[in-house]
Amino acid sequence: MPHRPDPQLSSTPARSSSRWLRILSWCGSLAVLGAAAWILHRYLSHIAWRDVAAAWSQLPAHRIAYSVAATAVSFAMLAMFDVLAARTVVRDRVSAGLAAFAGAVTQGISNTLGFHAITGTALRYRIYATAGVGAGDIARIVGLAGLGVGLGFAVVITGALCWQPAITHGWGRLPGTVLAALLAALLIWLARRPRTLRVWRWTLAFPGADIAAAQMLIGGVEMLAAITALYVLLPASVAPPFIDFLPVYVGAVLAGIVSHSPGGLGVFETIMLAAFPAEARADLLVAIVCYRLTYSLLPFVLASAALAMFEAALRIRQRRRLR
Repeated sequence: MPHRPDPQLSSTPARSSSRWLRILSWCGSLAVLGAAAWILHRYLSHIAWRDVAAAWSQLPAHRIAYSVAATAVSFAMLAMFDVLAARTVVRDRVSAGLAAFAGAVTQGISNTLGFHAITGTALRYRIYATAGVGAGDIARIVGLAGLGVGLGFAVVITGALCWQPAITHGWGRLPGTVLAALLAALLIWLARRPRTLRVWRWTLAFPGADIAAAQMLIGGVEMLAAITALYVLLPASVAPPFIDFLPVYVGAVLAGIVSHSPGGLGVFETIMLAAFPAEARADLLVAIVCYRLTYSLLPFVLASAALAMFEAALRIRQRRRLR
């Protein structure tokens, strides 16, 4: 009789390697946070706080209003990612309004708390479960919404490279063209037939070419709006051309995501300050603080309040059903 390996024994190496990968990931994140904290402390120690106070007093109210408007556009586009993902996965079982609510609330809270994979999934599960959506479908919605965000990053980076910001020193057009070709090839690949990806027990259905193209468009608008929310807060005297500011912002956001810092706090600020000359850092620091208020704190407060109202309404409906 042939010997059958014990499934528990065979899974032990996989579990061990997964555990070590998590440990290495956390160690890397702590190292990034530590380095960012040390560098940020050095930058801040060389900034005169009277210059910061003067820059804050000179920040025009209309620039803050522009930042709030850009933030609203960014979060509207983030909500659309969930609408497209829900339509792809569960069709008409979830209304567009509920999907948009889930996307906006999730992003408003997760962008501030960080750990998007945990907080975002938990919040979406709580909201979509009220419509009878199962855990598997919710995981697929999370995956497709994340794919949309990734495509948005890719589109903006591709456009920036093709436009050749100063940081590329004239060599950006070639990789930009390659990325544009890859995005076009992705759309052609998705248009041929339905595509799926199997990860352990989960099967992720890729969107069709039409949905993917819409995600690219929405993602590009979302990223440009998020960048604008900070860019409009910079004084004209220190603001670089928008196309030169774009890769710095994208790099700072990606570093914040990799670090697992809540909202990229500390890491984002360090990279931004490092990209500007010393004489402009007081103005930049004021712009970043105001950006944190308009793009992080304000959506977090509104999303938390909306979630609380959603929970209250849900409990009222449940009580009425029990009567």
